[in-house]
Amino acid sequence: MVEIGSERLSTRVAFTDALPGLAVRHNVLVVDTDTGSVKPTPEMEYLNVGIAENAAIGLAAGAQHHGWRALVCTFAAFSVSRAFEFIKLDIAYPRRRVCIVGTHGGASGGWLGPTHHCAEDLALMNSLPGMRVVVPADAHQAVSLLEQCLQYDGPTYLRLGRKDSPVFEGLPEPELGRPQEVRAGDDVALVATGPEMLATACHVADGLEGAGYRAQVINAHSVDPESARAVDGIIGGECRWLVTLEEAFTSGGMGAQVASAVGARGLRWLPVGVTDFLPPGAHADLLEASELTSDSVLRRVLEFVAGSKSREGVSG
Repeated sequence: MVEIGSERLSTRVAFTDALPGLAVRHNVLVVDTDTGSVKPTPEMEYLNVGIAENAAIGLAAGAQHHGWRALVCTFAAFSVSRAFEFIKLDIAYPRRRVCIVGTHGGASGGWLGPTHHCAEDLALMNSLPGMRVVVPADAHQAVSLLEQCLQYDGPTYLRLGRKDSPVFEGLPEPELGRPQEVRAGDDVALVATGPEMLATACHVADGLEGAGYRAQVINAHSVDPESARAVDGIIGGECRWLVTLEEAFTSGGMGAQVASAVGARGLRWLPVGVTDFLPPGAHADLLEASELTSDSVLRRVLEFVAGSKSREGVSG
């Protein structure tokens, strides 16, 4: 059984520690944008182009065209805004084998404020055909999914958090594009992406059980449209309600992809995510203000289910 462990580790730190060995093993050119998230070694092929995200994307695309695998490390907020046109035309359109790593995803930029918060990346990257969009469930999955992104025959976007986040015990090794059932249930499907939201989903499932509902929890570590169709394949056939949880804008993000994929089922859908720009603040405080904590989400889910039953004229 999957459980939330006692330790907390940053997906960004896990990436930093694992990258040198993986880059050498897979012959990867690492292009950094002065993020502080890459610790180059003499064995690595490494370039730091400074705060020049457009140039980093173009350089990586050219290197891949000449036979390299390439990885670009950026802040998520800058890769999906400043460099989006270059990602679209230089990486996604020709299906380059380039991994774009965006750190400080969601609200994890904390006190750095709106310039470094990034809740729009999932929607923007999901809009690009053929782009794999990946959000590891914890630090351990971050390492495995990083290597899979480096081996993938196409473009990938790997979103990482800034500071320590939950680590899960008993979570199987991830496989790119394949969601994982963390907990079985046949009433409510809780589909979550990222460490904080998966932990919230597990706590909410416990609360729902106390209210008489069996909740299925699904770890959507790959959140692109193709992966969303795979989520449809594992949602329990008896589930009546779908709840998606993401530390991202709900318009166009993971939830929108999953809801589109399962639309023919007629499930009632509650999207849980970021709905407005966030001020500077501690990460935990921003999650609370966005009603993304376990207590807030549980309350919303129970109200959602009760309202759904009332509209259907169901009393039990």
